[in-house]
Amino acid sequence: MLIISSFTSCIDDDNLSGPATVSDLIAYPGRNRVKLEFTAPVEATHGRVFYGKGNYYDFSIDRSEPSQSVMVEELSEQEQIIRVVTFNADSITSDPKGVKIKIFGERYQGSLSNRTLINQSTLSPTSIDMMFGNAKEDEVEVRVIYKNSSGQNDSTIVPPGQNIITIEDIDLSETYYFYTVYSPAPESIDYFYTLPLDAKIAAMQNFEKEKWIIGDFSDENPGSDGVWGLSANIIDNDAKTSWHSIKGEMPHFITVDMQSDKLMNGFYFVQTQDLNVRHLAREFKFETSVDNQNWTVAKEGEFANDRFRQSFEFAEQVAARYFRITILDSYEDDGYSHIAEIDLFNDENISGENGPREIPLENASKPFRGDGSDLFPAVGAGRMQKVDGWTHNQNAYISYDNGTFALWSAAVWGISDVSNGKIYQTLELQPGNYTLNIDAGHTTNDLCADVYGLVAVGDNLPDFPNVTTSQSVLGFSDLVANKESINAISFTLETSTIISLGVVYNTHSIYESLGIPWSDFIINGFSLALNP
Repeated sequence: MLIISSFTSCIDDDNLSGPATVSDLIAYPGRNRVKLEFTAPVEATHGRVFYGKGNYYDFSIDRSEPSQSVMVEELSEQEQIIRVVTFNADSITSDPKGVKIKIFGERYQGSLSNRTLINQSTLSPTSIDMMFGNAKEDEVEVRVIYKNSSGQNDSTIVPPGQNIITIEDIDLSETYYFYTVYSPAPESIDYFYTLPLDAKIAAMQNFEKEKWIIGDFSDENPGSDGVWGLSANIIDNDAKTSWHSIKGEMPHFITVDMQSDKLMNGFYFVQTQDLNVRHLAREFKFETSVDNQNWTVAKEGEFANDRFRQSFEFAEQVAARYFRITILDSYEDDGYSHIAEIDLFNDENISGENGPREIPLENASKPFRGDGSDLFPAVGAGRMQKVDGWTHNQNAYISYDNGTFALWSAAVWGISDVSNGKIYQTLELQPGNYTLNIDAGHTTNDLCADVYGLVAVGDNLPDFPNVTTSQSVLGFSDLVANKESINAISFTLETSTIISLGVVYNTHSIYESLGIPWSDFIINGFSLALNP
């Protein structure tokens, strides 16, 4: 019995021997699927593909083909490890063979965008040139879909290395589209497609400011260099140059021809950056036209008396080839008009990024300028002053020390502690998102002072006890708690608003506790920025 048992065991072991693993396994990714190609062992009759967590797909082996091809569907979009096993006629399995592959799906699809249509030119009633930007990563081609002059659907392909395509026999009275084809990997079995864009609309969204020309103007003053005050300076994409009108009765105007219809949601305006010019533009009218004959008012209003970029949105989107800006009066009311730059914007593009985004504040960084007073001669003539250009309430006695913004007192020396001191500037801001940055410096001791940096609506700041609760406060920061750092105070204005910004503070004598006769808090600078 022992001999028979051993012999039987040997026979069973031979029968349990499964097929070899598959060879030459290659995986081709697709849209939530994978195509597998491999060579099956001769003894295999069927197989199984494992993927994910316990998922599998069964397949049969076609012996008429030297290489097997299996498609596995409904895979999640992620990196997958795919394993293949085969079975022989006795359903004995082989060892698995695995391959790692990245599967693509909706996330990849959502990341795709059309190649940019820069412009198009009409060559004849039935032919156009379409000018595209450079191909994007993974791009296969751009397809243009249109109707030909016979009314039949037609198409043309723009390969990745080509930027200009001429389309003949196109019915331009019909809407025509383009979309971009992508392949996420060279071996991908599926293409991905962007949504089709109306080609006419796409071209109208790209401003091509370099092609704009001045169509008409009331007057200009080129100056001695022949360039300084030209009307063309308002569209040269350089805010350092500007148009200067001749002195005379208002209004003054400039018309711009953009060479083709463009879509506009609004415009950006930049006052002249020449600080010697005080007569900045105030009241304006912005008009548009498709034919340079009939004009529609898109926006009327007032420019701020500031030199940073200002934004004006239309009530609704406008399609036009021409626009005209008319200056109705200036802040100096002296008959002059100035414009540094005009940019347009829509849902997709802007024509330029001109004008300072940081709003100029008066005397707002080191070295600060004193007002020339001599508030405490005992420590040195003119050392202790008020900061010039800033409003101080009666309690804010000393704010300047040798070029620094110093909230300072020395009760033991006769400079009394400050209670509810206020130092601020007041200005009018247009609607937008802003950030006041206050660079808080050092203090001799945290017990020296309580200091809030803040922005508030109106021409004054609230009293110290009310800073954290006042409805006029748009934002604040405890500068002592955040000393030696930049304190960023962000706020939003929905309408043109008078605001005040600065500090509200108290100082406390520390002579009795620490033997130091003065109390101080140093501020290194202030800046106010218009956020994108």
